Amino acid sequence: MANPARARHPGSTVALIPLLLTGCALFGAGEPVVEPVPSVTVTAESEVAPESLSRGWVEFIRGLDGARRAIEDPAFFPPEPTDRNLAEGYRYLLGHLTRIIEAQTQRDPDFPYFQRSVRMLSKWTIDNPDTMYLSASIDAEGVYRIRGRALDAQEWRTGERGRSGPRAPRVVIFQTSTAVIGQTGELAEMTACRNQTLDALDQFELELDDEGRFEIIVAARRPRGYEGHFIASRAEVPCPSAFGTTTYRMRDATQLNVRETFSDWNDEVPLELEIVRLDMRGMPRPPRSSARMGLDLGQIGRLVANQVAFWNRLHELGLEVNGDRNGDGRQALPLNDLNPPAPPFIAGGTAGAGQLYAAGTLEIGSDEALVVRVESPVEPHYLGFQLSNLWGESPDQANYVSSQTGSQNPVAADGARYYVVSERDPGTPGWLDTTGLDKMTMSMRFIFDELPPRDRMPTLKTVVTPIEGVRDLLPAGTPVVTAADRRREVDARQRHIQRRWRQY
Repeated sequence: MANPARARHPGSTVALIPLLLTGCALFGAGEPVVEPVPSVTVTAESEVAPESLSRGWVEFIRGLDGARRAIEDPAFFPPEPTDRNLAEGYRYLLGHLTRIIEAQTQRDPDFPYFQRSVRMLSKWTIDNPDTMYLSASIDAEGVYRIRGRALDAQEWRTGERGRSGPRAPRVVIFQTSTAVIGQTGELAEMTACRNQTLDALDQFELELDDEGRFEIIVAARRPRGYEGHFIASRAEVPCPSAFGTTTYRMRDATQLNVRETFSDWNDEVPLELEIVRLDMRGMPRPPRSSARMGLDLGQIGRLVANQVAFWNRLHELGLEVNGDRNGDGRQALPLNDLNPPAPPFIAGGTAGAGQLYAAGTLEIGSDEALVVRVESPVEPHYLGFQLSNLWGESPDQANYVSSQTGSQNPVAADGARYYVVSERDPGTPGWLDTTGLDKMTMSMRFIFDELPPRDRMPTLKTVVTPIEGVRDLLPAGTPVVTAADRRREVDARQRHIQRRWRQY
């Protein structure tokens, strides 16, 4: 291999990264020939790039290798290194990378736009496959205007289901928050008053004109004389201490998050949305310098490594996906069961404002099913049951029935909803496909117009049974879902996901 060209400045760092390949098979007559795996030298030396840019590149590569270690090294609590877990882990790493590259290099609070913070490639945070997650960078010193339009939004007022024709998402939540969760890589950030929601506005409060249009102002203070929708980007919030006391601090938001959650995947469509910083309208965005790009490269590498490490630690030590880790005699996410619905333990962060969550872990055999009976004396405005792999990603929700909403799984004859989780299709309503994973996490999300009293909250009961015994646990007269019915169900999901994630 030829020697690298001499640099115009001294190389600041050299990193040796082995290729993560077992070789390249060359097909021809006889046995395949496998070439030896070379080593690649990544250096900060360059004929043309300034030192700051070259140094940033090496830090970027270092970060990627740190993220790779978090996918494989038991010290970071990754899932068991099965073939599928590793394949999905490396894709998961690339998903974080895709998201963080855009966030670090394109987002600017002076020139905001709505970025997809969860995508079909970039899934994290035990995402809800019913939801489109958007976010925009903001500065608490700025004044921002959001304009949007919703198609038929009558369900926001009536709560009814079963209407036909294009209409608004079942749920829309706007919220300002102080930070992106997981950026430090350490669980200590959860108790450091770092990740907090400052203000929120949802579809129950949103007023539309005759054409379905609305406007929201986001600022540190409501503008004088303005009486329309307003979300605060600066607020005093409670911060608990390790000593059991609470102090109040004034905090600034760094981002505006939007959730659009779809219950009827046949007809609900995304909002039209735009955001502008009012005092920067029409101003040109300054071009990027090589020094700035060098800093961004280093930060991208660090954030990718931190995000993978953080969520591994949260799943293992916070959610206790693999068993009781704090010695309190219980598992935070119970095995083959779900916790009672409650606000999320990261309610102060960017978890959906106003949502109740129930969660657990699933570990069943290929011939078994988990049957979940959900009874809700007060019908939720939205409810959904979702599965996730051990990286915190929802499985492919377009090509598998890996989630079910209240519209997709109506109330049964006895007044409850039944969900059946299994690898093999039991031919019943409410089936969630494990996609072949034998261990997963499960989540249920509930949103009410008004929170019911404690004695009228949803109750959940779970039973593990052989698949052949599923129907014995369902009400008499539960319909049979045929293979043709299931194909039509998946077809509707595929078409909805194309509409939701359209890129043109």
